[in-house]
Amino acid sequence: MKKKGFTTVEILIASTIMCFVLFLGVTVMSFMSKTLYNGQTERSNRSRLTDNIYYITREIQSAEGIKISADKKTLYIKQRGSSDYSLVYSLSDGTPTGALYFKSKKMLDADFTQSKFEFSGKSVKITLAVYKNASEYGQIPKVIELCITPRSESVYTEVLTP
Repeated sequence: MKKKGFTTVEILIASTIMCFVLFLGVTVMSFMSKTLYNGQTERSNRSRLTDNIYYITREIQSAEGIKISADKKTLYIKQRGSSDYSLVYSLSDGTPTGALYFKSKKMLDADFTQSKFEFSGKSVKITLAVYKNASEYGQIPKVIELCITPRSESVYTEVLTP
């Protein structure tokens, strides 16, 4: 009488092959997931960079007063008709990247040491060293410089002393 079934060795070999195939599948899915996540993060950061440049430009152009901290890491903007400097952009150091904040809300990933706010004549010069995302170490930031001039000649400007 002949038995129909698999031997223990055949079952072990089949399960080893199945585990290897499953491991390869999980590895490929993990790699694809990370690649898609990084791509979405980069796209989101590019969009946020464009939005932030637009808003900073609009706010500086219509400002009544502009102050910059002595360390060149904080920008204070006073809107027309306002009694205080309610718009605050600041650069903060962090891990793995620093960031640009607006009123304590993180807006985008930027290198703290290379980014700064300063006056250049009647204009505000903004240097942002932007990272593509905050999840990777060892990135080289892309440096973007903006020179924005307020529309009004009577804008009060000041560099704060420490």
